[in-house]
Amino acid sequence: MATLNVDVPRFYCLLRKEFLYDGTAHHGEFVKVCVFGAASIYGRALGFHVLTENGAVIWRLPIHSLCHKEDAPVQPLDWLQFWDCFSYDISCIAFDRLANCRVRVRLRDGSSEGGQYMFTLDWYGGEDAEEAGDGGHKCAHVIALDNGNFAVQPNNRVQWFCPAFVTPWTKKPDYLTNTSVWKVERETETTDGFFYDDVARASQPSQVRLYAKGLRVGGNSPVAPESNGQPLGTVNPETDH
Repeated sequence: MATLNVDVPRFYCLLRKEFLYDGTAHHGEFVKVCVFGAASIYGRALGFHVLTENGAVIWRLPIHSLCHKEDAPVQPLDWLQFWDCFSYDISCIAFDRLANCRVRVRLRDGSSEGGQYMFTLDWYGGEDAEEAGDGGHKCAHVIALDNGNFAVQPNNRVQWFCPAFVTPWTKKPDYLTNTSVWKVERETETTDGFFYDDVARASQPSQVRLYAKGLRVGGNSPVAPESNGQPLGTVNPETDH
C-alpha cells in the first residue's frame, strides 16, 4: 500500500501547456506527456505526475490539466473529479473484469459523457476513507472520456456496459447507499486447544452490524440484532456509557 504517492498504469496524453506557466501563458497549446503516478493529499484534488517529451517531470497536476484530444472542451475540475482525496493513504488497481469496459459518466452539471475505463484509485487508513454511509468512503475510477478529457468518478456517477453480461438500465435505479459495516468476530473459548469452539450463546445473525456515519433515520433505519428496536448507533443514556 502507498502513502501520498502511488504508481498508476502509465498512459500517454496531452498536458495543457498553461499548467507549465502557472496559468499565465500558452493557453490553447499542448505538450505530450507520460502520466506515471498520482499523489493523494487529504482534502485536495488528486495530483498526477507526468514526464514531458523534453525530459521534465512535473508533479501533482489536476485531472483537468490533461486531455487526449486537442479539441477537448475545457471543463471545470469539479465536473471531472467529484470528491477531494479522503486520505493520504491511497491504492491503485486496474480491475481485470472492468478492463476495456465502456462507461457513461454523469458529470456534476447533470450532463452525461461516454468513456473508457482505465484504472481505479481508492483510499484507506482514516474515518473518511473507510466509513459507510453517504458521508463515507468513495473510490475514484479514472476514465478517458469520449470528448477528449479524463474524469475521476465514484461508483454512483458511472454506468457500466458489457454486452456479454450487462443489460443497461433505461431508468436510473433507486438504490440506497449502505449505512452499515459488518463484523463477524465476537467470542471464542479461552483454551490452548487447536480446534477450539465458540462460546455458547443465544443464536444470532452471522454478522454484527455496526454504526456508520450517514445513518438513515425513520422507516429505513437498519436495526441492530440486539438493539431493543433502536436504530443502529442510537445511544440510550440509561444503559449506554
